[in-house]
Amino acid sequence: MPKVQNHVLKSSVMEGRTSQSQETRGLPPLLRNMADERREFEINLGRAMDTLRRDYPDMLHKTPDFSIFHDEIYVVDPSGVQLTGLKNYKNSFSFLQTLVRFCYNTSESGVQSRMVYDFARQSIRISWNAVLVPKVVGNRRNALYVDGISMYKLDSESGKIIEHKVEQMLINNTPITPPYGIFSTLKEELLSPNGGYGQRIPAGAGLGAGSF
Repeated sequence: MPKVQNHVLKSSVMEGRTSQSQETRGLPPLLRNMADERREFEINLGRAMDTLRRDYPDMLHKTPDFSIFHDEIYVVDPSGVQLTGLKNYKNSFSFLQTLVRFCYNTSESGVQSRMVYDFARQSIRISWNAVLVPKVVGNRRNALYVDGISMYKLDSESGKIIEHKVEQMLINNTPITPPYGIFSTLKEELLSPNGGYGQRIPAGAGLGAGSF
């Protein structure tokens, strides 16, 4: 079975943007500085979106590029569980990928994603759907389906992602609820591939695959 391919909706944020250095030369210093700061923000935003778009398809088994994240990144999931600091963020990925390699066929599993820039919330919005096929008697009928929406917010000074908020996360169409966080829930499910948090109901038509 071929690996799940990544499908994205490229944001129009960076489309049609060209250098405006000549246009801003005649502006007053305050307005020129504001224009330069905006242009720098757009450059950092484009870099972050390009990196996330590149990393998402292999996020289950390949270490992502952490250079776009702030050292003091703040992470929160739907249950309210919080995580702070880039070191802890890296460790969470390492933990998740170790569990995935142990229980699931990484060559058959993958992540689909859709990306836009949410102007109202000034955040990168990615709806995603992960499909994990068990190593033993693994097929799409007994795969683990995880859907969610990730919101990434950039720090205006450093231009790096300072906040990652996960919203509306479903495991086999079952929302995760307090007091269980993402990683504790996934740990339970991943270590019990024949049954656990949710029933084996394909969620491919859920948040990550179509409704965005």
